[in-house]
Amino acid sequence: MSPSASHAARPAGQLVDAAPAGGLVADWHDLAARARHANPFHGPDMLPPALRHLGGDDVRLLTVRDDAGRLALLLPVAGRRRHRRLPVRATTTWQHTQHFLGTPLVAPELGVDGWRTALERLARDGEDPWLVLTSLDADVARDVESAAARTGRSTRRLDSLQRAVTRRDPTGAPSPGHPVDHPVDHPVDHPVDYVARQLPGKRRKELRRVWRRLDESVGGGLQVVDLAEAGRADEAVETFLRLEAAGWKGADGGAIAHHADQRAFFVEACRALHARGALSVLALLAGDGSAVAVLVDVREGDTVFTWKTAYDEQHAAHSPGLLLYIEQLRRFPDTGAALVDTCADPGHPMADRLHPDRRELVTLAVALRPGAGEWAVRTAPRLLETVDGVRHRWRARHDRPAPDRTRAPTATTSAAPRTVTSTASTATAPTTPEEARP
Repeated sequence: MSPSASHAARPAGQLVDAAPAGGLVADWHDLAARARHANPFHGPDMLPPALRHLGGDDVRLLTVRDDAGRLALLLPVAGRRRHRRLPVRATTTWQHTQHFLGTPLVAPELGVDGWRTALERLARDGEDPWLVLTSLDADVARDVESAAARTGRSTRRLDSLQRAVTRRDPTGAPSPGHPVDHPVDHPVDHPVDYVARQLPGKRRKELRRVWRRLDESVGGGLQVVDLAEAGRADEAVETFLRLEAAGWKGADGGAIAHHADQRAFFVEACRALHARGALSVLALLAGDGSAVAVLVDVREGDTVFTWKTAYDEQHAAHSPGLLLYIEQLRRFPDTGAALVDTCADPGHPMADRLHPDRRELVTLAVALRPGAGEWAVRTAPRLLETVDGVRHRWRARHDRPAPDRTRAPTATTSAAPRTVTSTASTATAPTTPEEARP
């Protein structure tokens, strides 16, 4: 092959303003549907409303097309950012407080050459000497590292975490030693009972007792309904917002309903997801129709993402959030999905106990240019270690404990992978020992 032919076969990269992204919609949907890792937060239902409402004015889309012109990579990036207050400004994955996965939409066939094209485009058209990719699936990180190595660019992993997930059992075999059983007393006939696989019989018996007590507390008729499936999506969204605002997140100012921009994003995104059949809103309803707990799921590709939950705190002693969380896992086989991603903060006892598998997510730094870029990448791990040490010593000196991570499975945001700034899947924070211990 001649050099010119080889060059023509190389993928083509662009760095474009996100504002006119509407022209990409058809290609965007196509890429989202076939991406190596499903990511609704970068998809055409959720990213455009986030850009409109959550400060995405300076965001650009890094895109790569294959030699046939088909969109093969899409990633929102923002320039001139100080990642975790490091001195050299960087281009970073753009994420917001309701966004819990930074992996780009990457076509299965995109290889190292595609990432090489992306890095070269950022180096040529971007403002910053280095790049920070946050909350990135480890296999994608390896592709980026290989592409950087081919062009003599340094890389460093600044963080790595293990997020609780459940992967579908490929054998379909029953869980050994566990009868079909679950805490909400609904008979099931699935070949794999994912709840029984994780919880011993004694604990499941306790949870059945908790269910009965909650049923008595609400006057009977307790049931689980998917409000989105029942054609009540708008009602479901408002119910979630109301429950969240009435709970601990409302008290500490973090409830979505208390922020007009976040509310506008959430409502618009949920409507777009529902129109595509990608939204599930499980509700634990009392006999009079009032909601005791709500759990918002997003289905993208082969993955169910546990995005948001809230519950009525007057019933906290009966663990409504935990009961609904378990019901979601029990229904996992019905979804046909291959993965449940809890979007939970690493080490959360409830998520880790119920979900046995792990998803490795890394924060990767890549030098785009020599000089300042190479220096920033090489020194970032040491500087971050120093910053974390100073913060730890300050807290110890002022007798200020680290943030409580036992309240609920809490998603990790991209801007600071080890610092939680928002909850996902978990506005149903367990406020009792019953909820914190599945």
